Amino acid sequence: MAHDINLIISLIKDDLTNNKLVSGLSNLGLSAGDYHLQLSETILTMIGLDTEDDSIHDLYFQLTQQSKSLDLSNISTREQQLNTMAQSIYSELLRRKALNNQI
Repeated sequence: MAHDINLIISLIKDDLTNNKLVSGLSNLGLSAGDYHLQLSETILTMIGLDTEDDSIHDLYFQLTQQSKSLDLSNISTREQQLNTMAQSIYSELLRRKALNNQI
């Protein structure tokens, strides 16, 4: 189970980094939308969330949009920022899963 958690956190970090890159390229006027990794489906499936539920995808999208505020240029703080945000997103997705299981 711990390996799955570490893998999911790692995938979320990769997705945050990719989102930051695509957003930066778009801000420069480049059409970068085709370069999204589409990791959300894999992440949501690994957590056990219903990937057919649009509200789950919307939640994930909103959470990962926080990556725009990250300053990944500082190599000494980059990993900590990504870890903190990825763990926060993971926790929120688990909370959502728990709420869904109560229904």
